[in-house]
Parts: sequence; C-alpha cells; structure tokens
Amino acid sequence: MTITRKFRSVTWAAAVATAALSCYLISHRVSAERNALEEVERDIALAREDILALNTEFETRSRMSQIERWNRYDFELTSPDAAQFLDGEFQLASLIRDGVRDSGDVRLVSAEDEGETEDRRVDEEVFEPADPDTLETPRIRNASYLVPGDNAARARSQRIAFLDDRFRGDIAGRAAAERRPAENQREGAAEE
Repeated sequence: MTITRKFRSVTWAAAVATAALSCYLISHRVSAERNALEEVERDIALAREDILALNTEFETRSRMSQIERWNRYDFELTSPDAAQFLDGEFQLASLIRDGVRDSGDVRLVSAEDEGETEDRRVDEEVFEPADPDTLETPRIRNASYLVPGDNAARARSQRIAFLDDRFRGDIAGRAAAERRPAENQREGAAEE
C-alpha cells in the first residue's frame, strides 16, 4: 500500500498538470478562433463598404440619362465659354490695349572682332547684318471684327445667365399689383 500511496500523489500531480495543459491549449485555440473571426468580420465590413460604393456608383450612372434629359430640355445648362461674355477673339484682344506700352525704337549693337579672320571657319556671307533703315518697328495693332451671325443662338445662350425680358416684365407687373392695394390702404387710413 505504501507504493500505491506514493503513486497516488504522483498521479494527482500528473492529472493536475494534464488539466492545466489542456486548459491552456483550449484557451489558445479559442483565441486563435477569435482572431480568425475578427479577420472575417473585417473582410465582411470591407465587402459591405465596397458594395455600398458600387451601389452608389450604379445608381448615379443609371440616373445620368435622366439628368442629361433634364439638362437638355429643362435647365439648358452649359459650361461657360468665351461666347457668353465676348463676341470673339478680336473683342478679347481689344480689352488689353490700355495695358500695352510702346517699347520705343529697337537699338542694334555690334562689336568688332579683334581676332584674325583666317582662323574663322564660318562664311562671312551667311551672317550679313541687317540694314537698320529697312527694319520695321514692331507695333501692336488693334483689330476689330464683327461676325454676322444668328442673334437667336446668342440670345438663347444669354437666357441661361440672365433673366428673360418677358420674365422681368412679369415680375414688374406683379410688384405693381402688390403696391396698389398697399397704397390704397394707406390713403384710406390717411383720410380717416
């Protein structure tokens, strides 16, 4: 019996060690599964964001035809171009004439070469100096050009940026109609 009693304590120690080792292995396995689950949840969140972005893009592109139709028939919006503000390039060029200064006469300067002419390998005839009397002084000239064109197209483009004359007339008429009853009430109050 003494031998069994001695082995009993060893058996208990082995059982406790086995239980501790199995608990450690189980907790390690649980943490590995938890990390894998968090990675899957991250992938799901990224997939949801991608799906949301793709749905938004799909809805936007599917509505583009409707937006273009509205723009073509109702809004008539266009990107701004020079024709909305100026009649052409010549009118644009005429705007800067005040800022241009005449630079005066052009002065030509030449220097004498003191080297020997035999050492040169370049023909003298190629580089003949220009006669200063025949040169014209460069000047900026103003030019204007009126384009005969369709005023209806221009009026249509201006309608985008400005109020229509008919619309302004409607507003003025309504304002006058609103003003009349107010003036009549003031006159009635003044007479009493």
